[in-house]
Amino acid sequence: MGGPAGRPAGIVLGTAIALATLVPMLKGPTGQGPYIPPLLYGSFAGAVVMLGLTAVTDPARAALRRETLEG
Repeated sequence: MGGPAGRPAGIVLGTAIALATLVPMLKGPTGQGPYIPPLLYGSFAGAVVMLGLTAVTDPARAALRRETLEG
């Protein structure tokens, strides 16, 4: 899942998978779905985006900083 479209797709897919397991697990004993605090969810989503950007930009910067074989 590289590129700009991969990060939001990964967040959506990860959320869907987590909810697919959490909702039935909590509906049985409590009768209610899980409560996900928006600030906590947003911070995790932001961390995923930042890690993705760092994983792409750091190696690119390192590669561009090196001298060429001709130089």
